Amino acid sequence: MAGETPQVYLIHGNDEVRVHNERARLVAQLVPTEYRAENLTEIEPPGNRPLSLRQIGADLMAELATASFFPDTRRVIVVEQLGDLFGAPSDGAESSSGAAKRKTKKEPAHGQEPVTAFCRFLRRDLAGTNGVLILTAIEEPDRRRRIRTNSPLYQTIQSIGRIIQLNQPAVIFQFLDAFSNRNLTLALRILPDLLAEDDGPASVFRMLTRQVRFLIQAKLLERSGGAKGDAEQFAAKFFPPAKGLNLMLEHSFSADKIRRAVSRWSLGELNALLPRLEQMTTVVYPSVNDVYVPDAQVALEGLVLDACGSGPQSTLKSL
Repeated sequence: MAGETPQVYLIHGNDEVRVHNERARLVAQLVPTEYRAENLTEIEPPGNRPLSLRQIGADLMAELATASFFPDTRRVIVVEQLGDLFGAPSDGAESSSGAAKRKTKKEPAHGQEPVTAFCRFLRRDLAGTNGVLILTAIEEPDRRRRIRTNSPLYQTIQSIGRIIQLNQPAVIFQFLDAFSNRNLTLALRILPDLLAEDDGPASVFRMLTRQVRFLIQAKLLERSGGAKGDAEQFAAKFFPPAKGLNLMLEHSFSADKIRRAVSRWSLGELNALLPRLEQMTTVVYPSVNDVYVPDAQVALEGLVLDACGSGPQSTLKSL
């Protein structure tokens, strides 16, 4: 009914920052900080492998059906990267339907197929609880992993809950690839269109900062040794254990592109970009006390020119 808080949310898209920000906003709206130890459950996948309802469906329904210890406060369950929402299994994850087909002859399924059972629970039983389910799904830039809008689970959420889609324009990926490959002409040509289409300089600045972080990590991995095991050990020891901050937790397609492009950079050049990015923070996020704030687009163009230009080494290393 109009005005009622939905009990199911799906936040998805390829803009990882905005997806996580929206998730944080919803959690803050639904569960006061002092009640989160009891009333907030967060379920995250291990690494890049998505979760599946075959793994967590029964526990998830039990969590949602559990009464809140505080009657006036909703019980909120957040699930990240549920594989059943995506178009195809990836990173070794097996689809529920594929597993079911293999089990039909040798292992008869107990009860309903997990997705069917979960959709039925959402439609029939969830309204009798005070639980709220928040699903977040990051769609990969290469489009090999995207939400399947004709799936029973998506259509169930669409009919009883709220779907929030947060996408970056495709041009952002062209810009980041051009920057990583130091293609100055292409990067400068794309930047004005990107600023016009996107949420403005702040969004572009966040993505550029993230890309520089990943390039630095790729250069450190390059120095740690060529073997995959060496890189994984190095990343586990020295990189933050969070997707968006750790190159090794990104989709292999995106990570491989960055690791190939990093041969065009020296570590000194990449490290020299850090103070430039720090200086740009006051341009992108100006204070009310600032007497003068440079034009953000001009500042971004200057950064790209120095970083990707034909002779950036002396300019960057002098900082």
